[in-house]
Amino acid sequence: MTETVDRSTPGSLSTRRPRSATLAVAGGSAAFVSAALIWVCRLLDPSVQYVSQLGATGMATAPLFNLALLLLAIAAMLVDRALVTHGAGYVTGWPVATTLLICGLCFGVASVVTCSPGCPVPFTSGARPQDLVHISFAVLGFVLAIVAMAQVAVLRRRPWMRVGSIITLTAVGATSFTGAMLSLFRGDTVLGGNLEFTAATLAIAWFGIFGLQVASDQRSLFTSARSSGSVAAADSGDLASG
Repeated sequence: MTETVDRSTPGSLSTRRPRSATLAVAGGSAAFVSAALIWVCRLLDPSVQYVSQLGATGMATAPLFNLALLLLAIAAMLVDRALVTHGAGYVTGWPVATTLLICGLCFGVASVVTCSPGCPVPFTSGARPQDLVHISFAVLGFVLAIVAMAQVAVLRRRPWMRVGSIITLTAVGATSFTGAMLSLFRGDTVLGGNLEFTAATLAIAWFGIFGLQVASDQRSLFTSARSSGSVAAADSGDLASG
């Protein structure tokens, strides 16, 4: 009985950890592609002031932008799946995977329910129910991204990712808050738009980097497990021969 268990464990590790690493790499890559597509949209129509306007009804950039937003949702969910498959250690209060899952769902809804033309602020003149839905889910998604950054920032076993998350969440929080205030109070919309694009880029880039970090962790765990398994097997062989 003991021999059967020992032989099955390495096989289980060999399928589980590589699979989670692949999911994490795919998620990180999807995030980087999402950021690139958003900036392609911005370059195609530099007159657009705020991020969500790129995906508004009737905009030429809408299909590409909403694809980018959908890719971001997929990225968050793929990294979530990688952590669920084997994400020991990524828990701060509650699992980081849970935050990423809800975050991804929010971006998914925002990619499907788009703004009306001009993407007006909800409850203002010309705003429609779809604007409230889109902006609410998009904002909640980015808030949850900041929450995920904060969770990762307190994980002491990953110093460089911790420092990077602190810097990113501070920058994203400051730029997005300033941009939102400028938008609400009709301030410098050009500056507000640039700040919002900066915040979005930083947040999405963090998803990409975090996905690659999770993949690296999984590969390291897999390598350590295989080494331990090889040592255990050699010890068993020595005992048997003795």
